[in-house]
Amino acid sequence: MRFWNQEAIEALTIAGDLYRLGHYVQALFFGHLAIEKLLKAKIVGIIKNEPLYSHDLVLLSSYAKIKLNTEDLDLLARINVYNIRGRYQDYKKSLHKQATKKFTDRELIAIRKIFKRIK
Repeated sequence: MRFWNQEAIEALTIAGDLYRLGHYVQALFFGHLAIEKLLKAKIVGIIKNEPLYSHDLVLLSSYAKIKLNTEDLDLLARINVYNIRGRYQDYKKSLHKQATKKFTDRELIAIRKIFKRIK
């Protein structure tokens, strides 16, 4: 559990670093990664074994037994997109158009807020 928590904090830090460097798509990808790792820490705390092999934040949140409202679940679903679009070239191109500084700033603020709620 400690490993996953440390990894989550590191990924969130890297997201901020990438944002400051102007790498907005990569910052969003690492924002997703931070939430994913945090949820996996919660799952490990429950099952005392390796977490589910998935990148789906909504699915992971249910296994982590975290009570989230509809708005939070919608946010996790939106953040899920950054995992896929951050990995594959064709999706990455479309995300580059969307991921302006203003957009990424707003999304990272939302990611940090839900990170704190989950933690």
